Amino acid sequence: MINSGERGFGLGKFSAAERQRRWARVRELMAREQLDAIIGFPNQSHWDQFQADIRYLTHIGGHQTEVAVVFPFTGEPTAFVRGGNEVEWWRIAQDWVTDIRPSRREWAPPMIARMKELKLANGRIGVSGLGGLLRAPEGTVVGGMLDAVRQALPNAKFKNATELLQDARSIKGVEEIAWMERAAEILDQVVAAILAKAKPGVMENDMVATIWQTIISNGGDYPSMTHWGAGAGVPWACRIAPHRALQAGDMINTELEAKYGGYISQTVQAACLGKIPNDLKRAFDTSLNVFNEMVKFMKPGVSYRAVIEFYQKLVREAGFTPKGMLLHGRGIGEDRPQITGEVAGDMYTSATYTQHLDLPLLEGNVFVLKPGAMPGDAPDSIRCGDTVVIEKNGARRLGKRQFSFPEIV
Repeated sequence: MINSGERGFGLGKFSAAERQRRWARVRELMAREQLDAIIGFPNQSHWDQFQADIRYLTHIGGHQTEVAVVFPFTGEPTAFVRGGNEVEWWRIAQDWVTDIRPSRREWAPPMIARMKELKLANGRIGVSGLGGLLRAPEGTVVGGMLDAVRQALPNAKFKNATELLQDARSIKGVEEIAWMERAAEILDQVVAAILAKAKPGVMENDMVATIWQTIISNGGDYPSMTHWGAGAGVPWACRIAPHRALQAGDMINTELEAKYGGYISQTVQAACLGKIPNDLKRAFDTSLNVFNEMVKFMKPGVSYRAVIEFYQKLVREAGFTPKGMLLHGRGIGEDRPQITGEVAGDMYTSATYTQHLDLPLLEGNVFVLKPGAMPGDAPDSIRCGDTVVIEKNGARRLGKRQFSFPEIV
């Protein structure tokens, strides 16, 4: 018996009303596509984001927990975790799903058994992550798992449900936005901690440890994206924490995320251990001005294509080049949309780059906005950025700290 301590381990929980809101929305979309069920397989890659659909439906996941789901059009969904202890743990940690079954590390057999219980042998089955996911256009499904399900249910028809679930996830409920605002508050504390600690002689891996300590001690989740870079020019982010001491004159360039209950906010913060070069200071000031103007511009009904055109106009008028990832959805994973700043017409139409240009901004959309002002052919630039929600009367930034580009001397 797992000792739960406080029932639920003190973790945040969404309400039954939020469960009803999102399950009803997903089933509305399933009816449109004539789906009898949606299935999702475990995939913990990309900082846990590639099984976001499953966590969205079940309230189960995090810390690279392996979880699968069978979500029927009617009736209760079934979640699958690794073993008996995980079954017991998740029955304590959440109250959305009561039918939780062990996989014993073979995921297809118990999913097949549940699908047969639901009489889905001739059903129309949507598959989460089958293809077209943002940043994973080839899909996130392990072929052997899906092959086994198809072989056991040869008369069922399988259809990609990735875009359906993006439709649902891209519009956040009030409770989801509140959790993302909590994540943004944690990020504000992360930025304060690293700016207070950074100085010549401090090890870069110690700086990254400070990021993680601040996230976890303030109630955030792990893993999440931590892009830390330091060095000459505009340093690119390291994928593994460098074992190097900060040096006088280093530029610090970060792109950071924090999660609360799986819900992600992102921010961008730069600093310099010395005097900031004039061209980089001007690039930052331009980015800040463009950010503020875009927040005022982005209202429900405005298309993403219009947002790009407005961004490009502002940056070019300031004498810089518009490029780089302008905005992309945040939420429980790689949520829609993903918009690059250098789009010319429809040159990028795949999931890897820009989709959904002609969709309008909708109340409940949440994304990180990080306008870059690139000098010439530079691969990157110092910029500001933070998580933004679209509300009835316009956009609102979730972070509270004042944007800055400090000289630390």
